Amino acid sequence: MYLIETNNLCKKYSRKCVVDHVNMHIEESSIYGFVGENGSGKTTIMRLLTGLAEPTSGSFTLFGVNNKDRRIYKVRQQMSAIVEATSLVPTMTARENIIYQELYLGLKLTDQERTDLLTKVHLENVGNKKVKNFSLGMKQRLGIAMALITKPKLMLLDEPMNGLDPEGIAELRELLIELNRKEGITVLISSHILSELEKIASCYGFISKGHLIEEISVEELQRRCRKSLSIKVDKVDAAENALTKLGIKDYKVMPNGDVMIYDNININKIVLALSAAQVNILNINSSDESVEDYYLNLVREREAR
Repeated sequence: MYLIETNNLCKKYSRKCVVDHVNMHIEESSIYGFVGENGSGKTTIMRLLTGLAEPTSGSFTLFGVNNKDRRIYKVRQQMSAIVEATSLVPTMTARENIIYQELYLGLKLTDQERTDLLTKVHLENVGNKKVKNFSLGMKQRLGIAMALITKPKLMLLDEPMNGLDPEGIAELRELLIELNRKEGITVLISSHILSELEKIASCYGFISKGHLIEEISVEELQRRCRKSLSIKVDKVDAAENALTKLGIKDYKVMPNGDVMIYDNININKIVLALSAAQVNILNINSSDESVEDYYLNLVREREAR
């Protein structure tokens, strides 16, 4: 089941289209890593899903309910979001912030339930310490505790790792994994720290300049981001012919002219074949492609069309 599905979702501000016919599919119990540069449309999409903005055209569903359906207001109660910034009162303690959020939501938790929330995000021992004296990582975890007050099935987190030190990132990462695996909470998370998304995401959506370039499972991404041989040559067409004659099928010519070879084959055979075809090798590297490399190559390929 898709908890979130968008259909040609668009959002324009004045004449600028910041979300351009986006079709997203986020499955239940997944951690969806939303990857894109600043201004790519990630935050705008989250604002549309939470009702902070309205689509210019297109539509979306939450828990199977269309955004034009009046029931959308009801199903949004199953969703929590931290978009752009965590709303905390700096002069209050963690527990007081939770109580304040309860009042805003029209809810009433028991003192034990508040303790359980703080324990869940590892803030049970902060006592009467004011939030203004919290580290950024502690503030992020408190924000998540407040988002959990409504016992959501879906959480939207916009760049929650920004500005965190390595310890704070690790703590947040483990918390999100725990919430997903133990409580089955589906998470849509955007982040620039792709090395951290690699450790938690079960699928990815790659977006650039308002266009969703690709959605891919972590298994498929790992298959594609395997070991590769990158060769820069002076004659790309001749190199392709030589590789084909050698029986190499799994290769790709990048926009910058580099030839990426994924077949497991002896490098010496490749060098000899290219030399026989009078192709000069200008540079050769063996590497594992990272998620960041994969995303950047997707963007380059799209811009080269």
